[in-house]
Amino acid sequence: MNSLRLAGAICLAALAWPAWGQTPWTGGAAPGPELKAALDKADAGDPAPLVALADGGDANAQYYAGVLYVMGRGSIAPDPPRGCAYEEKASASRADAMYLVGRCYETGAGGRQDKAKAEASYTRSSEMGYPQAKCGLGRMLMADPQQAERGLSLCKEAAAAGDADSQLAVGDAYFNGAPPVKRDGAEARKWYGEAARQNAPNAARKLGEMYAAGDGGPKDEKKAMELWIGAEKAGDPMVAILVADQMFSDLTGGRKPGPGKYGFRGGVPVAEIEVIEEWYRQAANSDPRPEVKKRANYALSILAGFKTAGQSAPRS
Repeated sequence: MNSLRLAGAICLAALAWPAWGQTPWTGGAAPGPELKAALDKADAGDPAPLVALADGGDANAQYYAGVLYVMGRGSIAPDPPRGCAYEEKASASRADAMYLVGRCYETGAGGRQDKAKAEASYTRSSEMGYPQAKCGLGRMLMADPQQAERGLSLCKEAAAAGDADSQLAVGDAYFNGAPPVKRDGAEARKWYGEAARQNAPNAARKLGEMYAAGDGGPKDEKKAMELWIGAEKAGDPMVAILVADQMFSDLTGGRKPGPGKYGFRGGVPVAEIEVIEEWYRQAANSDPRPEVKKRANYALSILAGFKTAGQSAPRS
């Protein structure tokens, strides 16, 4: 694996952290061969060279060590306080690290929550030139009804500048009807679409759900599937259940997995069922939500029943 290639979107709880292996934001400076080799070693499960560089004062290594320990990777267990400490060290010269310091204080990943320090870190990161930090502050302000308008304005500024995470945040505000705006499906589609065009998997998943439901515009299940497949390829673990459910619905004439009889013209389409089973298995194995695992396993039992029953009645 190329350690500098985008490895897919990964998140830890509410933390919007970059994927491990993502090309670093360094104001144009590229990491040298020693850091590249250390990243490859960390990918293989040996963080020692990366840690040595980080402890020696390399800001780029500190940034990556921070991401590694907050997220964990393979056999390397998460250690968020250690990761946040590395981001604190890197933040003197890296705007993206300063942004992640804000996330540490906002969520308490570093050991304690501190709203004032989170806001200060986001403000400093924005001053250092990191667009996403403006919306980091904006999200916090939107939680305060008296400052919600300013918060949304900050996120819109970052979104208009092209930051995909900020576009997603603005889309969420309109989708949920969060203060200071009322729910507006068409506006949510617009901003999710902007982020999805930048390969933001969360935005593609949410936009797909809107297309599938006809929320905020015309219903288009084909477009929904295209968006979901793209999000799955980008590493979104929560999209497999959506693909599986849509394929199940297509197979059964709009029905959801549940008790009762199902009929199929021309006999049971075993090949189609096996494809759907693979999506449900992926959902059961990779989706972190317990209710999704339960639903996926239930659907798998229904699909297994289709094959063993060998129904041939007309589709209901």
